[in-house]
Amino acid sequence: MPDATVIGGGISGIACATSLAEAGAVPQVRERGHRLAGRMASRTLRGTGTAHDGRVADIGASYFTVRDPDFRAVIDTLMADGVVREWTTSFHVHGPEGMAGIASGPMRYAAPGGLRSVVEAMATGLDVRLEDEVAQVEVGGARVLVDGVGVDAAAVCIPEPQARRITQDVPVIRSTWEPIIAVTLVFADRTWGDIDGVFVNDDPVLTWIADDGRRRGDEAPVLVAHMHPVLSTRHVDAPAEAIPAAVAAVQRVLGIPTYPEWVDAHRWTYAKPLVAAEDPCWVHPEVALGVAGDAWAGGPRVEAAWLSGRQLGKELAGRLG
Repeated sequence: MPDATVIGGGISGIACATSLAEAGAVPQVRERGHRLAGRMASRTLRGTGTAHDGRVADIGASYFTVRDPDFRAVIDTLMADGVVREWTTSFHVHGPEGMAGIASGPMRYAAPGGLRSVVEAMATGLDVRLEDEVAQVEVGGARVLVDGVGVDAAAVCIPEPQARRITQDVPVIRSTWEPIIAVTLVFADRTWGDIDGVFVNDDPVLTWIADDGRRRGDEAPVLVAHMHPVLSTRHVDAPAEAIPAAVAAVQRVLGIPTYPEWVDAHRWTYAKPLVAAEDPCWVHPEVALGVAGDAWAGGPRVEAAWLSGRQLGKELAGRLG
């Protein structure tokens, strides 16, 4: 059977590997991190000195929505297994004059075990190699070479700036990628109002606050705030320096009188693309090499990343015959 290397263990990479496996190929997922999920990452709280040590908080994507019927079928299965839960259809909106109302939209889905558990559940049965970074991908004759080893197919499912570091044989989308610093705050008590999340508009410090206790369904006094991309850019090399501004802004927006018992900052250098291609993915015209992710399929959305990866898997399987 043909073999395929999938680079990147986020949701697009796992969707791609699943499609390849369903078509009879033997995919191997190579992820440089120590866990799957990519930007659907969650972190396990450690050393907080609080009762919430060991709890998981979502520090990457905040939620996902569902439109595509095939994606819905996958999510319905994960809901039946208890991996996914419905969260909310409404978020508060905060503006320069304070809370400006509530914005309603589609159902947002979350996961009791953190969003990384969604990707991990999707990866069940796949050959996944963690802490296995790929250094080079290149076209060699009629095959693709991954770190000098020929494979029948290769899928690059990581952000474009990272992809360009390991290969020049993929297209340049030239999309601008925003950095985001995600700040996790653990409080002694829930002193803020009845919210699920807050879109923070026209603010120099924050763009979003998620009530992680409501998101996860355990009502823990944990918030995750996303800092403004401009401010995140200034502190991308030292994210901890942005913590005081983030804490003060969260206290101001939510009217919290107390300082958190524990706080930490995580840098996402390539948090999301500002522009995404409408094509579902890209495949090399001569060999079975392709690119997928949330910079394709009209993203950036979690669902778009899944659709992109799934389509790339189908395209590469078709190339393999």
